[in-house]
Amino acid sequence: MTARWLTAALLFATSFVVAHAQSYKNTAPESFRANGQITSAAGGAASAIEIKIARYSSDAEHAAFAAALKSGGNDAILAELKKAPAIGEVKIGERSIPVRWARQNPKGDSRRIIVVTDAPVFFAGAGAVDAKPTTGFDLAVLEFTIDSVGLGNGTMAPAAHVKPGGPAGVQVADYSGKLITLVTVSRNLS
Repeated sequence: MTARWLTAALLFATSFVVAHAQSYKNTAPESFRANGQITSAAGGAASAIEIKIARYSSDAEHAAFAAALKSGGNDAILAELKKAPAIGEVKIGERSIPVRWARQNPKGDSRRIIVVTDAPVFFAGAGAVDAKPTTGFDLAVLEFTIDSVGLGNGTMAPAAHVKPGGPAGVQVADYSGKLITLVTVSRNLS
């Protein structure tokens, strides 16, 4: 199975604007609960996913990650992520993976949140007899939109490889070739 390159619309956008007229609390710490689903001809799976963000990445951290991606692709961004402090976690069942990069961007009354881990969350399809090697799929990327009420949806590449390119400056490929759909995402109330 070959990976399809998917464009992550705002993953490494060069600017970050804070809108002042938004009706939601847009500061960390905050946490979310998502219901993820993936289906294929061979079957499907669903799981609850917890996303905790202690703080969002600073402009300086963002610039370092963007420069690493542009200069060295997946290997360079992974090295930069490994050096970064943990600023949250993505948890599925008992497995917890540190979040090393997180950004939010206002979108009308909503906001788009993107989270990157320094390790894969899991490999969809890796247990098949004819599964391809998992080498090179070294991180996970979650992208979701939350409205002013705290509800939304999105996608997740649980075992991703990134490279520069595409309209947004980055392309994301998942091991399985198909993103997990975050059917419902809800912001946990403090």
